[in-house]
Amino acid sequence: MSKARQERLRIARKWYEEQYFTEDSHIVKAYRKRFGVDNTCAKRELCMLGVLSTQKQATYEQELKAKAEKRKRKYEKRQNNNLVESFRDDHFYYIAGYTSGGAPYGVTWDEAKAQGLLDDTES
Repeated sequence: MSKARQERLRIARKWYEEQYFTEDSHIVKAYRKRFGVDNTCAKRELCMLGVLSTQKQATYEQELKAKAEKRKRKYEKRQNNNLVESFRDDHFYYIAGYTSGGAPYGVTWDEAKAQGLLDDTES
């Protein structure tokens, strides 16, 4: 945990006690405004503080978990796309490997087109 977050949480404990929030209060909005953080950070830190109702705490934790999983899937997809692109170039649709002299071999774009391997977006 960063020092900035540690300090913010220390100050937030005192701040929260002074606010007298009710169940209907917009706690996340108030936290964002007071500490200058985004929505996700505010929810995460309020969960860390343990000041939310049980229902809100569970809801925010689910949202944060779903967001983290989405970010992970997006990262993995980007990694897979980078991997696919490393097996292609201007001449080859798919580079199967390289000769001992360093020349690539595989399926050319013309061969891929003739074999029906290309989508409409790749043509």
